[in-house]
Amino acid sequence: MKTKSIDYDRWSGERLGVWSRSWVITTAGLRQLMGYKFFKILLFIGWTGGMAVAAAGFLFAQTMAEGGWLADMAVKAGPRAEAVMQAITALLLVFPDLLVTTAFKGIFWGHSELGLVLNLAAMALLVPQLITRDRASHALTIYLARPITARDYLVGKLGVIVGVLLLLWTGPLVFGWLLAMVLSPNSLFFSYSLDALGVALLFNLIAMVVIAGMALGVSALAKTAARARLAWIGLWIVLSAVAAHAKVLPGWIRHLSFVSDLRIVRDEVFGMQDAMMDAADIVPMINPRLAEQITEVAVRLDTSEITGVAVMLTLMVGAALWMVRGRIKPE
Repeated sequence: MKTKSIDYDRWSGERLGVWSRSWVITTAGLRQLMGYKFFKILLFIGWTGGMAVAAAGFLFAQTMAEGGWLADMAVKAGPRAEAVMQAITALLLVFPDLLVTTAFKGIFWGHSELGLVLNLAAMALLVPQLITRDRASHALTIYLARPITARDYLVGKLGVIVGVLLLLWTGPLVFGWLLAMVLSPNSLFFSYSLDALGVALLFNLIAMVVIAGMALGVSALAKTAARARLAWIGLWIVLSAVAAHAKVLPGWIRHLSFVSDLRIVRDEVFGMQDAMMDAADIVPMINPRLAEQITEVAVRLDTSEITGVAVMLTLMVGAALWMVRGRIKPE
């Protein structure tokens, strides 16, 4: 009987490109994350947040629209309630760009806080799996052999981070907005909420770049999974606490917290201070006390340090990626 040769045979099958190789790394990383119960809980909370966005958008539309259910209830409640509802509807007709866009910016601003926290928590699981364990086990010696290059490897790991943000933040955000638009009484809410959605997605993209860069940097520097996780939690929670409560420190020290910096960037990107000040000029027609409260909140959303924040974030992400470049090599 003829035996099969065990001599070397050159591979003659289909050759796949860089994206195929990176995709294997990305999907493997996401499948591993899906095996964690904690990540499943985060996923549930994330999509519950998407439903909350839809519910908030639906309630706002029904409150402001002329033919909404709140208008019907106001008619039944008596002349005074009906007059208030008519005033609200008139404001919507006169200032649709301000009211609708500002309202949806507020909804998306609140959701961005949930999305940011969920992704920071997810990174505590993911950071050790990005580069740390591969370096500790010397697996990079095998992974970076041809045809897997450092570029293939990094693109694959970056894909895992992007996948997590899409699952926990971007996906629920877009789903919630779409559902709110399906349930809205007219197309006015769709037209004037697009700007708010664009702003929310812009901040989502900025946060994705910052979180990805910092996560890769921490994972590349740490030598064990425990140290990587501890370093990430320190950068997230400890430095955030310092930034929040140590106002007497120099600005550059407070801005070493990339999480606090991202919140300042969010306030600037959303332009919530200007939007709320504009709203405070209109609301007195309905409730003067509410206008005062809106003004007080707007004053707290100060973004005068945005230039320093942007510079610090750029330096931190750049330094993290530079360190990653030095660590991705066979050892």
